[in-house]
Amino acid sequence: VQILVLSDKYEEIATHVNNDIRRGVTVIDGMGWYSKQPKKVLMILAKRNESVKIFRLIKSIDPKAFISQSNVVGVYGEGFDKIKA
Repeated sequence: VQILVLSDKYEEIATHVNNDIRRGVTVIDGMGWYSKQPKKVLMILAKRNESVKIFRLIKSIDPKAFISQSNVVGVYGEGFDKIKA
């Protein structure tokens, strides 16, 4: 799954996902179109069975975080599938 997180507490969330769940986190620069304010977006790629732990962790740090979860067709690289091509 791919999880996108928008939260003012992005640093704390990213650190805990990395240390407690042992998943990498990518920080992407974004901007709220309505507010015109810069925002940090966390992108987390994880196995489906890890998503509940990740959601609980995020909720414990920032119950107001905006979270989107998507299914992905494939994730390739370290910690996931090997590239088949």
